Amino acid sequence: MSPGTRRLLRPAWLLSHVLVVGLLVVTANLGFWQLHRLDARRTYNAVVAARADEPVVALAEAFGALKRGGTPEDLRHVRVVVSGTWAAGQVYLANRSMDGVPGVHVVSLLRIDGVQSGAGVGVVVDRGFVHRGLFLEGDSAAWAPATAGVELVGSLDVSRTGERGSGVEVDRIDLEALSERWGASLAPMWIRAAGDGPAGMPVAAPVVDLGAGSHFSYAVQWFVFTLIGLGGYPLVLVRLARRDPALA
Repeated sequence: MSPGTRRLLRPAWLLSHVLVVGLLVVTANLGFWQLHRLDARRTYNAVVAARADEPVVALAEAFGALKRGGTPEDLRHVRVVVSGTWAAGQVYLANRSMDGVPGVHVVSLLRIDGVQSGAGVGVVVDRGFVHRGLFLEGDSAAWAPATAGVELVGSLDVSRTGERGSGVEVDRIDLEALSERWGASLAPMWIRAAGDGPAGMPVAAPVVDLGAGSHFSYAVQWFVFTLIGLGGYPLVLVRLARRDPALA
């Protein structure tokens, strides 16, 4: 065994080898993790696209699946129809954008007609997007809902807990927080409205971005880092082993 090779077996170098191997394992696993996320995203996109083509069902009929042991996630993006009357008061989802334009989403309470009361006294509806400048003008009449009864079509989505915000601006639809705010019993999921309101306001927000995201490019980057380490570190060790020990 050459002196250079023995030098690479010293404790400090052994620790370096272990750290590099561990780092390569991490980068490789991060690459596979991004590929798994890409597969999950594609599966999710397929579900959303399929449910967009399914017939619209009554809200009470959709929630019947929950009574049969289903979960809200099973109903996510299912298209439903419900009739009712808009209640007073609304909140706004802050920091939203559409086509690069900043704004808010208008979230209102629809009191469900009695024949559909099995779904809850009211259902929360994301009515769509309003430009931030228009919102700051404070004239809510521009996007006020109709006072008469309405029949609304939209897609179901799940609630997120842990609402944060200030006043009527919040960061998410938290059904528990909204139930307390409005003093109403709410359906177990909320609806993303499919159509524009009066005079085109609010503008219906898309369900989700069905793109593949950046998962594939991130996976490639992690695998490139892994290959660089696999090829580069041994070359460095070979050069160090060949160095004159007197120069070490």
